[in-house]
Amino acid sequence: MGTIRPTDIGCYTLGFLPPLFTGDFLICMGSSVGAGCGFSKATGKKAISFIMDSRFFHSGIPGLINAVFNHHDLTLIILDNQTTAMTGHQPHPGVNMTEMGYEGFSHVSIESVVRGIGVEHLAVIRPYNIKKSIAAIKGAAAFCGVSVVIARQNCVLLDKSLKKHTGNPFYVSDRCKNHRDCINDLACPAFFIESGKVKINPALCTGCGVCAQGCPEHAILPLKKTEKAFNP
Repeated sequence: MGTIRPTDIGCYTLGFLPPLFTGDFLICMGSSVGAGCGFSKATGKKAISFIMDSRFFHSGIPGLINAVFNHHDLTLIILDNQTTAMTGHQPHPGVNMTEMGYEGFSHVSIESVVRGIGVEHLAVIRPYNIKKSIAAIKGAAAFCGVSVVIARQNCVLLDKSLKKHTGNPFYVSDRCKNHRDCINDLACPAFFIESGKVKINPALCTGCGVCAQGCPEHAILPLKKTEKAFNP
């Protein structure tokens, strides 16, 4: 029967492009939820919509209320990076303002909002854990009705500004058989090809480890703190 995947405006809009293809269309800010409702109803297909945390608070909640009220077959994936990353890290109601160095603010839990609306199937994942994330998303997509997956991982640029350690860079070891799944499937800007071999620029690698989990030879390894080599 297939699915239809409305996406939204933000950093994740880049996933619309190859090789990720995580979206079929984009209309405007906050439209992914409501569009998912409409297209699911009109096409009879499961809708898998994407929206960021800040966009969810801004204009995604009414669409989710509509989905629950009308029993739409919709899975909403909320990409919670704890900031408004696209336009300069402005806070939103779901941000921990104390962590940002500000006092006197409250905090609105996305999970509480989603459950309060009446969503029955809710999963919270750490997207850097690939196997668990895939299992959770498959479970949500298989659910008949409205389901929500909250993918929670701080924006790397935000963590850097808060001087949080984001992990050691990775490098491609001599175990590599040049399958290039890391190049063809991930579109990570830290990867490049030099003299026919896949390499990682440590200045661009954030240490998330997603590439290492998908390497068939387990050839992608973290650099130790003492190592300075550029792809040994």
